[in-house]
Amino acid sequence: MGKIRVLDEETINHIAAGEVVERAASVVKELVENAVDAKAKKIIIDLSADTSAVKRISITDDGVGLSADDAVLAFRQHATSKISKPDDLAEIVTLGFRGEALASIAAVSKVTFTSKERGSSAPEAVQVVIHGGELIRQTFVGAPDGTTIIVEDLFYNTPARRKFQRSVSTELSHIYDMVERIALAHRDVAFVLLYQGKERFRTYGTGSYPDAVAAVFGTTFARDLLPVEKTGGIANVHGWVSKPGCNMRPTPTRFYLTINGRQITSKSLQWAVREGYGTLLPKGMYPAAFLDITLDPREVDVNVHPTKREVRLSRERDVGSVVRDAVYTALHDDEIFSASLSVLAEPKQQKLFDEDKKEEIAEKRAEEKVYAPAVEHVPSPKRSLHEAVMSYLTPSAPAEPVRSAHRQTDIQLRRTETVTEEKTVVEVPEVLGQIGETYIACRNAKGELVIVDQHAAHERVMYDQLLKKVEEKKASQELLAPVTLTLSRAESARMPELSEILSQAGYVIEPFGQDVWAVRSVPVISSTLGDVKVIHEIIAETAGITEKNPERVLDRVVKTVACRAVVKGNTPLTKNQMERLLKQLSETDSPYTCPHGRPTALVFPKEKLASMFLRT
Repeated sequence: MGKIRVLDEETINHIAAGEVVERAASVVKELVENAVDAKAKKIIIDLSADTSAVKRISITDDGVGLSADDAVLAFRQHATSKISKPDDLAEIVTLGFRGEALASIAAVSKVTFTSKERGSSAPEAVQVVIHGGELIRQTFVGAPDGTTIIVEDLFYNTPARRKFQRSVSTELSHIYDMVERIALAHRDVAFVLLYQGKERFRTYGTGSYPDAVAAVFGTTFARDLLPVEKTGGIANVHGWVSKPGCNMRPTPTRFYLTINGRQITSKSLQWAVREGYGTLLPKGMYPAAFLDITLDPREVDVNVHPTKREVRLSRERDVGSVVRDAVYTALHDDEIFSASLSVLAEPKQQKLFDEDKKEEIAEKRAEEKVYAPAVEHVPSPKRSLHEAVMSYLTPSAPAEPVRSAHRQTDIQLRRTETVTEEKTVVEVPEVLGQIGETYIACRNAKGELVIVDQHAAHERVMYDQLLKKVEEKKASQELLAPVTLTLSRAESARMPELSEILSQAGYVIEPFGQDVWAVRSVPVISSTLGDVKVIHEIIAETAGITEKNPERVLDRVVKTVACRAVVKGNTPLTKNQMERLLKQLSETDSPYTCPHGRPTALVFPKEKLASMFLRT
């Protein structure tokens, strides 16, 4: 005999089972995807387990079903209704197509398959029983249109595979996650998941993304999402993403991405979503994203993994750009972000700076000198309750240090004041006072409590304005006398590559001797940025960032510059200064967060306060 031999069908099925059927969740995934492909409108997943393993998996659907002949043929290796010729592989539009799933599952379990073809004249359904890949019997039974497949004793004939299965709770968590992902991808199908006879999960097949998300994660979670919609070009993108500051996690566990209805994982597309958030995302955090991407099937290769977990895109970078732009547009929509900071209200109720009382605010502004520090009035002996509360929110402090801090703050706010030819009135909430000389407490027209982080708010204002100056190439101002800077050898070695990027941010730094550099210009927003410590910090901030990505380095520099030139925490502000800061924040494109992704403000609706005080 020769050394090369053709493997028998049983061995082939066991090898395929090792690739396709990793665990109980793999079985659920393959069978549920088959039910979706069968045009089912309702799918019921029923699970049973003992203390050691998931013992029984039952999937029932109301799809098109199979005839008696097809029911037996479906368990043959590479038997499928999804494709018929090689050209079909270039335009896959179904979830299953390889024809391996049923044969692989049946090879390592005991399967009972019952199906009745929709519209068939046959009075009964066919039932096929297969144990370990061997046909036990084929009979006819009474059953409605559709299919029910029961899988029992998974890996009963492969003890080595069974030994490597995890605990029941772990296996169930994988199954729940898998069903949730498929349900979110196919929102026009109703899903019911039962465990030990009790319902654990249900969607209603309405086709609505918010309905499906609410069914999986709850209505509170669903309210904190923004719609994403972009059509045209290489891909169409539709779905929802979390509002800045809401539903953030350190891992991408709530990224739900589909391509042509197929749930996929893609690091490049996850990165594209993060790029769409930009500075609205805290470092190391991931938002929630539920996105459907539709593109020409010929642009996608879904046949690169036995479990169809991964896909390959012929124009991955272009698709990523579309996703990034779609997310960015959703987050910077004027209707959502114009003078809006609320992270707890409904999308159409998010306006922090409400449009009520315009005349009253206009009259008040007309009487004030906007650019002059407001004078704090000494409370009269008979103080109102409001004045007493304000004296608590803004504790008394030595007069001269406070006046000095007010003067410095006024200079900082003047640098970021927007001057336009047409004077417009911007509504700001009623300022109540400061908390710990760090947070601004105010109340909007709806009576909601708003807490603003003064440093984060001013940092956002400064960052946006500095970016505009960088784009206009007006970020630099020359110092009267250069400042000398001594760097370490490692820092000096990086300067030739950093100097051009630093110059875009406003720093002109030239060699002035061995490891000595002369700072001739600093960012126009503040001459104090010529401080040697600040420049050392900026250089240190860029350490470890690859020089192949100058835009990222520039962004890091601009963020650091903005952070050092603005109002800090633990700084007393006058009421006028607080109002001016809120006005400036309202005029930014993205007032939700600071450049590092921290929230600038939190809004507490009356309902939220009521629940905190147990009044609901």
